[in-house]
Amino acid sequence: MERELENAKISLVQKADFNIFDAFRIFDIDSRGWVSQTDLRLGLNEIGVYPASEEMDLFVKRYDKNSDGRIKFSEFCDAFSPIDNYYATMLNRR
Repeated sequence: MERELENAKISLVQKADFNIFDAFRIFDIDSRGWVSQTDLRLGLNEIGVYPASEEMDLFVKRYDKNSDGRIKFSEFCDAFSPIDNYYATMLNRR
């Protein structure tokens, strides 16, 4: 499962039009610098993705480093940055 996740992250990085800031703005429509689980769900629904509640809970639990129920931009970056340094650097340059 971890390998599949890493491959998905690398696939995103390889898309020339993907950048992490614009991706975050899909969810942070009020420019607060963080998103709630509700913001994530609404943003995903807007692009045609309908995750189960368990999937949303798992995402927030995994990437919400300080357990405040919010995903800050830095945490969002961690969620979408590949482990592979080459691809992570490529994403950070955008």
